[in-house]
Amino acid sequence: MKYTKQEVETYLREYSTLQSCVLYGSNEELKAISMDLNKSINKLQHNSPNLYKTIVGVFVYGDPIQEQAKKMNVSKRQISRRLDDGVHMLTMIMNGEVL
Repeated sequence: MKYTKQEVETYLREYSTLQSCVLYGSNEELKAISMDLNKSINKLQHNSPNLYKTIVGVFVYGDPIQEQAKKMNVSKRQISRRLDDGVHMLTMIMNGEVL
């Protein structure tokens, strides 16, 4: 399966719901997506902790960008760049372009 940046961003925004569907549902496609996403997030954590913290903080935990910027002691613009870079990197990892 080939993922787009928009799809990956949507999966991140709906991460909790996706995990619930996987645990309590029987949809094989969602299970595959969830496994790809979780593996990619773990790889991102090892390769780029700053991108990982930004992605998880904003998309998974729902922290506002301004709050995440304060937590990480960077500007809101830097958080926005990290979000874009993080989603791009996750997409590449999920598509097997980065090992």
